[in-house]
Amino acid sequence: MATYPFVRHALRLAGVILAASALAVGLVLPPAVPLQASTPGSPPSPAAGDQGVIAYVRRSTHDIHVISPEGAGDRILWAAPRPLALWAAQDLAWRPDGRELAFSSEHEETCSWYQSDVYAIGYNGSGYRRITNSPACAALAALPKGSVTVNVDNWTSSLVQVYVQGAPGPKSAFNDGTITFDHVADLGPGVVQPAVGIYGGLRILASPPLADVQPNATVPGGNLIISVFSGIDALGTGKVSWKADGSALAYGMRTYSAIRQIPATPSLGSIGQSLPVVQHAAPNLVAWGPTAATRDQYLYSSKDDPIWENVEGIYLNTAGNASGGVRVVPISAYYGAELVHDIEWLPDGSGFLFCKRYVQLEIYANIFEYNLATQEVTQLTHLTDDSARGLSISPDGQYIVFERVADVHDSTSSLWIVRRDGSGLRKLADDAGRPAWGRVPPSPAPRAYLPRLGR
Repeated sequence: MATYPFVRHALRLAGVILAASALAVGLVLPPAVPLQASTPGSPPSPAAGDQGVIAYVRRSTHDIHVISPEGAGDRILWAAPRPLALWAAQDLAWRPDGRELAFSSEHEETCSWYQSDVYAIGYNGSGYRRITNSPACAALAALPKGSVTVNVDNWTSSLVQVYVQGAPGPKSAFNDGTITFDHVADLGPGVVQPAVGIYGGLRILASPPLADVQPNATVPGGNLIISVFSGIDALGTGKVSWKADGSALAYGMRTYSAIRQIPATPSLGSIGQSLPVVQHAAPNLVAWGPTAATRDQYLYSSKDDPIWENVEGIYLNTAGNASGGVRVVPISAYYGAELVHDIEWLPDGSGFLFCKRYVQLEIYANIFEYNLATQEVTQLTHLTDDSARGLSISPDGQYIVFERVADVHDSTSSLWIVRRDGSGLRKLADDAGRPAWGRVPPSPAPRAYLPRLGR
């Protein structure tokens, strides 16, 4: 009998289908101006033993690069498949030992019921794999195959697409009817393989019975009713974070519907399990504790809810605590006044950094530090614009790399480095975003090979 852990996930996602629209009349945007450093020149670099390596996304190509904190040694770690997906990777995160980089991307959206998934690649560019909804597209060919039928009611009068998890790709549908998918990979006994309708950027979840693929057999894959505005936008992974021992990851749903944890090497088709959040929270950012003492703790942020009040903020919780933990930083999200762009633990677990947009006559975005012992918030940067976005901290905890956009409507960004005390701001790279600062992995231990002695 197939189980349906996916159904609980789908019910929570249903809450994100409501949408709102706004009309701006006569709005004149000021021209974009080049971003300037707060102090001239480059600050001293981190100590050689602690400087690590920075991974980032080249915004024009969507490729993932690595670069030293001084700007040297820039190279491609992973080349995005061509043609380009609409968006680049949403987030990057180094495994604590620096041997693998996780990233959240939608480049395989045509062979997953998620629009974006979590992937990983080795520090040397080898070992590419998909973590959520595994395996990656190319690995499906090696698995046993079966067939799946999906009943489709298309109420849109447009051409739509339908996909079943494990199929080599989607199929198009214009009229109502039953679609048969052949060559669907069997992900294992009892593994439910959902079907989704794809209508533009929206994904519509099929109702049961969902497919438990059987080799050399045909099974039902559910029922789809596809109508205008009936789907879920941005259904997939966003923020990603490694557990301190590298055994698992956490990720936030771009739908603000859940944060989840998943083993570093999960079973096929897995999306992991939900991490507890406070009731009515709308979470999307998550960060595992970085030390042995904090490895079961996690931070998460919640935006405001259109119905329930007073849920917005940054929370601290421990895995297994069903209450969802305590709010440590309140956020004033009234009419979108404040928004958390990113959160990252300090390497020693003494607190965390967060990037927040806020309004003080003008709109600003700056980086702040929260100290767990004193419960105090300290503003670290004093940028005079709304340019700061994602951030990452050096392994020694003394430097911050963060992305800045020249214009809030600009799809490009640049990377900047600043000391943790807010001094020495300098540009690291243009056409760059989504930074992740990690350790340089240690070299393998040398081995001595001795001749085998005969008897």
